[in-house]
Amino acid sequence: MTQLMKVAVSGKGGSGKTTISGTLARACASKGYEVLAIDDDENPNLSLTVGVPREQSVPPVPNDLLERVELPSGETELELSKSPEEIIEQHGTEAPEGIQLLKMGEVDHAGSGCMCRAHSTAREVLSGVVETRDEVTVMDMVAGVEHLGRGTTKDVDTLLVVVEPYYKSLETGRRTRDLAAELGIPEVNVVANKVRDDDDRAAIEEFCDNNDLTITSVVPYDDAVRRADQEGTAPYDYDPSAPAVTAVENLADDLLSAHD
Repeated sequence: MTQLMKVAVSGKGGSGKTTISGTLARACASKGYEVLAIDDDENPNLSLTVGVPREQSVPPVPNDLLERVELPSGETELELSKSPEEIIEQHGTEAPEGIQLLKMGEVDHAGSGCMCRAHSTAREVLSGVVETRDEVTVMDMVAGVEHLGRGTTKDVDTLLVVVEPYYKSLETGRRTRDLAAELGIPEVNVVANKVRDDDDRAAIEEFCDNNDLTITSVVPYDDAVRRADQEGTAPYDYDPSAPAVTAVENLADDLLSAHD
């Protein structure tokens, strides 16, 4: 069973976007869908969240997969030197339930320089995946809004903006929505995360109502997520019945139904 759904997950640092990304990928895979998970964060942690053991090495996709080719018009553009299938086969890591994981690059030492080439590679990989592969793709983006300036998410059909019930996090969500509109992303929705009580929920709902933002899911604050992180395991493996995991399971159902 396959399903064409390309989702990017964005949010302010610390909002829980990687937890949402990894749990969403696991939820879709558990329902029998083929899933490609792409970690485009410069501080990558998606592997652990989808269930790859922390002691297992996950090598990044090389940054030299782009080559400049000349077009019939005489202009040049960057293209991938390998097909998406070759990249996944040669540089992907297999995660639980058949998930294929691509790690696009990371800052591994001080003074390592600009990550632009890694993000350009990620953009072209995702573009190729959208055009040629029929599967669920979940992409964990760099924290903040810079990735939208690079156009990395331009080919996704859904952008999930993870927010907490705090002004800075919510304001990042609003800015993300505005920039996503400029890229023509068809659907931008908010995932309200770490919601502790009715006051938290009301604060997020009021901000979203005032800023034309749509909440697609409310994920409660769940101590099981913190404990899973302390133990170095995926929330989905630590407690698949935890309230936060259940909420993301429901989010997966809604997204998959919308793309049937």
